[in-house]
Amino acid sequence: MSRSTPPRRCLGLAGLFTAAAFSALAGTPTLHAQQKQDEAYTAKIKQYLTDPRINTELVDHLPASDKVPTTLKFQGIERIVGTPGYLTHASDIHRYLKAIADAAPTHAKFWTIGKTEEGRDIVMLAIANEETIKNLNTYKGYLTELTDPRKTSETRARQLIKTAKPIYYITSGMHSTETGGPEMLMELAYRLVVEETPFVKGIRDNVITMITPVIEVDGREKIVDGCNFRAKNPGVNLPTPYWGKYVAHDNNRDGMGQMLQLTQAVEKMGLEWHPTI
Repeated sequence: MSRSTPPRRCLGLAGLFTAAAFSALAGTPTLHAQQKQDEAYTAKIKQYLTDPRINTELVDHLPASDKVPTTLKFQGIERIVGTPGYLTHASDIHRYLKAIADAAPTHAKFWTIGKTEEGRDIVMLAIANEETIKNLNTYKGYLTELTDPRKTSETRARQLIKTAKPIYYITSGMHSTETGGPEMLMELAYRLVVEETPFVKGIRDNVITMITPVIEVDGREKIVDGCNFRAKNPGVNLPTPYWGKYVAHDNNRDGMGQMLQLTQAVEKMGLEWHPTI
């Protein structure tokens, strides 16, 4: 387990909302499904919440699942997202997202999209309903057609718009010192797979959510190691560890140069899947 400044719970559904999901739902969404809640996890949410005003009905509880583990029950993490003073290594985040996909193969698919400069995996988790996951490559083909007007007629495009589904691609962890995003994406993935409210089911039915929780994986591991060291050695002046191979924080400026593995992996994903958002 790793210690640092905790991510805020109010970030818990960042990246969740899309126009397609909202248009598929009529009226105000039901935010609490008639399903069993994970009482232990929910109690921890309330325990660690610093101010109830920053919380919402979307993340003030956690639905229970007999198949999909929460981070609280997952070996190697064993705490809720947002536990004060703890951070999670990218390798454990990846293991957890894979465990979600393994436990719920009808709703999620996990794979590797690249390698870092130091040989670590850059990963992807896709979440949707059963029919969409089963036909994921078909939906990828629809978006490929829609993005190439040289080959796709207007008539065909109008047909595709009725059958294709938008991809909402979420990335996080580009700047390793910005630690909250990768944490909250573990809980977001769980909620999207497990929650049975009409609101979340509408998202699974109408949107393909794709998540790369950490794109600067090498740096994430160094930052978490540094936080562990500081926790065990209070008062020791340890500078921020080196991260962002060759460029540190300026890895977000590699869009034109395409010199970094994280840029190449995300760009390859974009050219292959054509994410809508």
